[in-house]
Amino acid sequence: MIKEFSQVLGPLRLALALVLGILAAMAPFALAPTSYEGWAFVTTVIVPALVPIFFFVTLLDVLMSAVFMSSSSGQRRAKHRTVLITQSVLVGLLTIAWLPLFWQVLNPG
Repeated sequence: MIKEFSQVLGPLRLALALVLGILAAMAPFALAPTSYEGWAFVTTVIVPALVPIFFFVTLLDVLMSAVFMSSSSGQRRAKHRTVLITQSVLVGLLTIAWLPLFWQVLNPG
């Protein structure tokens, strides 16, 4: 089942899913005070800067899957539906994981 699922997603989407999972897992570490030295720099500066980029890349993939799904049928339509659902769940997970930090940044005080 996992092998079939990975074949449906393909290597690039699988890599994107892995990156989104890693970014979501690193969200709690970003709530620490900002540090410009050591490994804390990665979790408090670099990773929060990467999240919006991967968020919109994934949304673009969802949009393109919907476009391709609308013009296909049968097996290809099912493939695009699976990709669309998977990527939507990952975007939701990323949003939920990073919402506390971005809420704190956008609403100081």
